[in-house]
Amino acid sequence: MANATIFEYQLQDDQGLKNRTYAYEAYNGATTTVDSLIGSWLQLGGLIDPCIDAEILSGQITIPLEKDAAWKAAAVVGNNVNQVMVLNFENNFNRYLTEILLPSYKEALLTPTRQIDLADPALAALITYMIAGDVDIFPSSRDLRDLDALRNAFLTVRKVRNQRTKTLVTT
Repeated sequence: MANATIFEYQLQDDQGLKNRTYAYEAYNGATTTVDSLIGSWLQLGGLIDPCIDAEILSGQITIPLEKDAAWKAAAVVGNNVNQVMVLNFENNFNRYLTEILLPSYKEALLTPTRQIDLADPALAALITYMIAGDVDIFPSSRDLRDLDALRNAFLTVRKVRNQRTKTLVTT
């Protein structure tokens, strides 16, 4: 069973306090375009706005996706999501880096001296994609600047916050 797409709106009252409202949407993914989803988000916002005193500041559309059947069916035994590889990409507009985090990185991506092997084919393909993109998608920084080069890569440990296990039962 697929999860609903979420239309989210960020609201702000006259005191500057913010809250969010959500609407769950179903649509035909085979025929619906991104532009039509955005149009529906705008249309619903236009219906919400006259019903509230707050200002709608912004929002987003979250589209849940299922993993590809070709990907791993289960995690490899002994992996640790606290161990993270950080890939920092730069752009030619400003000094701010765009990081890509690889939690639970493969040990095979390291040299015998525990350095990151940037020549590893899997890692090199990921880095190339982040810089070049594909036919119509181009990875970018948050301010939509093209990523030009990998500035650095390093290993770190990042604590995973307290996680609770949820059991979802569907029939």
